[in-house]
Amino acid sequence: MKLCHFHKFSVFGFFGAISAVLLGAWSPQSAGRVPNFEDYPVSETFQGAPATPKLTESQRVRYADQIRDGVEHGNGVFRNGNEIKGPNFAGTLIVIEWPCGSPCLRMAIVDAKTGNVLYPPISFEGIGKQSFDLPLLAPEEAVPRNPEVQFRLNSRLMVIRATPHSNQPGIHPSYAFYFLRQPNGWSLLRKIPFIGR
Repeated sequence: MKLCHFHKFSVFGFFGAISAVLLGAWSPQSAGRVPNFEDYPVSETFQGAPATPKLTESQRVRYADQIRDGVEHGNGVFRNGNEIKGPNFAGTLIVIEWPCGSPCLRMAIVDAKTGNVLYPPISFEGIGKQSFDLPLLAPEEAVPRNPEVQFRLNSRLMVIRATPHSNQPGIHPSYAFYFLRQPNGWSLLRKIPFIGR
């Protein structure tokens, strides 16, 4: 009888342990799901006057007007399709976009609380490069165009559909990149081949 009781306990313990491991390891990405904005909510939303942008010397020389105008007046700061002053991403961040040609798009991100100026998670040269120049989007043999960028005030997820090294269309594949903004920087959650539409 002791053996039977021990056997039942072992089976229950085994399945309990397996369940705990599986549930602990589960995430939207491990299940094969595409990351959603709702999966990465923010814990706070900044209210008040944003801090003055802290520009490096090279940033000050080339991009001071666009970045300051974005923070102070909302130029190039979009929320729900409208230009608006204040944070528009991850609760405390101000994403500023401005054109630099046809096609060409630049992006700077300013922390409204600290004034720190951040680079986007991907640039024309690739992931993690410190540049405001976003890569173009040139799926397959299509004519290059500005990347498709999506983000929300109430989420830490940013989606960028782009072709890194897009100065050579057709050679480099296009992807939908899913980046997560964390306190210490960007994490690439997933990249999915993008054929175009």
